[in-house]
Amino acid sequence: MTDFPSRREQEEAEYYVLKQPLRRPDTDVKKAIKYVSVYMTLSLGFSAVSFAPLKKYEIFAYISESLAEFSMAHPVLLGVLYFAAVFCIVGLLCLKSAAIGIIRMYQHYAPEHVRRRCLFKPTCSEYAILAIQKYGLFIGLFKSYIRLFKKCRGNIYRIDYP
Repeated sequence: MTDFPSRREQEEAEYYVLKQPLRRPDTDVKKAIKYVSVYMTLSLGFSAVSFAPLKKYEIFAYISESLAEFSMAHPVLLGVLYFAAVFCIVGLLCLKSAAIGIIRMYQHYAPEHVRRRCLFKPTCSEYAILAIQKYGLFIGLFKSYIRLFKKCRGNIYRIDYP
């Protein structure tokens, strides 16, 4: 960020940020609720289907003695913990899509004066989506954090792609 952008680059980024019509992605809260419901149902279903054979054939006893004792003493709690573990694992597989969906909801519902505060081309929310798609969830979110809280200061318009 130490290099000063050219005048043409500044003008291009300024036009992109201030004068270009905002794109509002098609989002639907009902659709998001439907996806969350499907995720919850699939997690619960997979947990129930996979837990029954594990319990029946006493697979937990083969893993460790303490887990076998725990499964005998607290069978319901073991089921709840197993569901929570499956829920988290399936959730990790879906986090990238969920994060992009949240950013698109922001793009759809955020007021224009908030979205036009960014000084970069692409805008900060567009950058976040591109970074998550390119680098994955955790590195993409970290790069977006750096962009939003460290670089997006001052009054110089810039072009900065992930």
